[in-house]
Amino acid sequence: MFTYFRVFVLQAVLASLFLLTLQTTSASEPATAGTGCTTVQLGAFGKSVMYDVAQQEGFFSQEGLCVKYNQVVSSTQQFNTFLAGGYDIISTALDNVANRVVNQGKAITMVAAQDKGPGFVLAINTAKGVNSIADLKGKAIAVDAPDSGFVFALRKVLAANGLYYPQDYSFELVGGTFQRYLSLINPATSTLATLLNPPFTLAVHDPIKIVAKVSDYLSPIQNAGYAVTRSYADSNGSTITAFIKALIEAGSFIAEPANHSRVVQDIINEQSLPPSQAEATYQLALDPVSGENLDAKMDRQGMINIINLRTEFNGFTNPPNAEAFVRPSRHGFYDSAFWRAACKSAGQQPCGNGPANE
Repeated sequence: MFTYFRVFVLQAVLASLFLLTLQTTSASEPATAGTGCTTVQLGAFGKSVMYDVAQQEGFFSQEGLCVKYNQVVSSTQQFNTFLAGGYDIISTALDNVANRVVNQGKAITMVAAQDKGPGFVLAINTAKGVNSIADLKGKAIAVDAPDSGFVFALRKVLAANGLYYPQDYSFELVGGTFQRYLSLINPATSTLATLLNPPFTLAVHDPIKIVAKVSDYLSPIQNAGYAVTRSYADSNGSTITAFIKALIEAGSFIAEPANHSRVVQDIINEQSLPPSQAEATYQLALDPVSGENLDAKMDRQGMINIINLRTEFNGFTNPPNAEAFVRPSRHGFYDSAFWRAACKSAGQQPCGNGPANE
């Protein structure tokens, strides 16, 4: 039977891992480190399996890169640090970038894909008096920020179940998934429900209950991807291409069944997960609906669906035409030239035969 003792043991383990991976989010290191590699400061909510493999199997180092992982705690903190020059590349929800580009006029460009929405679920804590989605009426739901990331996916799930914002529920601003998970499982907090994604979904036990899967309400989606400022793109094109190439090669490595055990060990080494959770994380990465984009290519329809989702819930001050907005273009919302170059350099097919941003 589940006990709160197990909750706090897990909480302590996760907190230790968080502190272990937490690195400075101040200004970037010099572009060329003393080892002769090019330093890339990456700001991310978590490590993808492709990142794990690219680090552990040496795909980054083969490209002359020293990728420094920086754990972010919220989308607000992530973008503040990113726009101040603290991160060179960020891994973030496509929706977060669209929000900054359209509503704030920020010069940010998506350059590659990470995942399709890694098993996002709506989870509740039944020990706090809620047992279903209907029970969330009149309650607060924990989110990162009220207008970023998957808040609009959350709103879609709840609307499909008869709950509408703001008349039926409110938001409790808690932070990234790590912070929300800890708040959800802590009996001393007021957090009743939130969206979770792996590896946190792998730790769900009674009284935590999953009441909805986002993929049942919205699919396909392009969730997380890699973004850079346009100024960084103009000055560091070869570095961006090398970074994406390493990810593509990692994706090919993951897709090869013969590498199964090595990939699981890479996950264990990078994320300090127990073998059973590392295995589950590996399997989730391969999921065709909500897994990782192993070719690092952005999913066009998935991008369109995310833009239309934000539009549906009035998330844009001036809604763009989704199809035109996501069309690849130099210095546009999505610049595919870096992915195209990386794909060809990695010997992958197809990489497209038209102009650089077709």
